[in-house]
Amino acid sequence: MIQRGSSLIDGAFVVCTAFDAADFTAVLCGGSAATFYAPEAYMSADDDFVLTVELPRREISAIMAPLGFRESGRIYVHDAVVWTVDFPRGPLAIGRDIVTTWATERRGAEILHVISPTDSVRDRFMHYFAWNDYSGLTQAVAVARAQRERVDLDAFRAWAETELRETPAYESRRVEAFFKALHEA
Repeated sequence: MIQRGSSLIDGAFVVCTAFDAADFTAVLCGGSAATFYAPEAYMSADDDFVLTVELPRREISAIMAPLGFRESGRIYVHDAVVWTVDFPRGPLAIGRDIVTTWATERRGAEILHVISPTDSVRDRFMHYFAWNDYSGLTQAVAVARAQRERVDLDAFRAWAETELRETPAYESRRVEAFFKALHEA
């Protein structure tokens, strides 16, 4: 249940559980996944979920309404909290890579499907890689540090090298900037 003071992550569990109960899979991604993995380092303003099947807005709204959310443009708002919920259109992808697996976390009777820590690093880094958004680099490093034992840096580097080959506009120096920032104190 969403109530005054519910955190972004509390909301993520509530929303994901509601979709799961309706037999749909909603996967937390974007900045909200970074907040889940590195809450001390980054706080998103919204929960971003990509659905594994495309649903009409009326069906999404039918699941969100009992939780107290109403549609406001393309996002969902709730009177008790300042954060919002968004459902970016799928498929769930990072660069050219379609994401087909994710982590599933449980908290009592609640469930949360969330991109893996490695995918969260890749997702945040992509903002720096493709759009020169320095905050994306900062977020990628924060998640990689907070989830050091769970992030596969070899997989990250292999993905980055593929992206570099496929998109000549991307710069390899940005990959090196990530690793340099990761290892700085």
